[in-house]
Amino acid sequence: MHQIRQILKQLISSTVPRSLFLVHGAPRHPVSTASRAQKTESRPQVNLAFTFDDGPHPELTPPLLYLLQQQRQQATFFVIGKRARQHPELIKRMVKEGHEIGNHTLTHSEPSKTSTRQFLDEIEQTDQILNNLTGCVPRLVRPPKGKLTAGKMLGLWKQRKTIVLWDTDPRDYQMTDSTQIVNWCQNYQPVNGNFCLMHDNHPYALEAVRLLSQNQETSIRSLGVSHWLRTPAKHTKIDERAYA
Repeated sequence: MHQIRQILKQLISSTVPRSLFLVHGAPRHPVSTASRAQKTESRPQVNLAFTFDDGPHPELTPPLLYLLQQQRQQATFFVIGKRARQHPELIKRMVKEGHEIGNHTLTHSEPSKTSTRQFLDEIEQTDQILNNLTGCVPRLVRPPKGKLTAGKMLGLWKQRKTIVLWDTDPRDYQMTDSTQIVNWCQNYQPVNGNFCLMHDNHPYALEAVRLLSQNQETSIRSLGVSHWLRTPAKHTKIDERAYA
């Protein structure tokens, strides 16, 4: 079943416009290896997207935001509506510090037990919560567990949403100690346009950002997902004052 889902994901990604469905980014303005080396002291630069699901979390999200600010990395947070309503200050901080906000439904209900109507209702309710907090309705949507039916997908496209999945998954939500994320980061070979799935309601995303940002062989730069869209989504501009 997992292989079938992967094949379907690749098929949709290759046939549907990027404004509707994204799994992997591609550099909008490729930089030559020579110019990269000059900019990064002989280290090639890789542009990718750190994405974080299931937050905001009152204890784990703040130190992650601080680290992202210190490392000058831009992330995309796919937030759960109920948690956004409980922690509005974190949503406002994400936007203030230049990160993107995406919709991850109201409750993160189990996809197989969630009807199309309920799913779309949760998207709409979360849109309203985020609009009230930020003044913007998010364009980016990530369904729980990345699972969608044809009806849910068409419903999102009718609302002009961009469905965002991923191509890189350390499975940080399954990890039980920090050595696992260290091992993953050491073995990870970053590629331009990778969408890295992590979770800011689990502790290991923080260490992943720290290790990847300090990679000695490659200069890893995280950009918002909509960097790879022709028409930028809301919340894409990095406020340089946040890094002063």
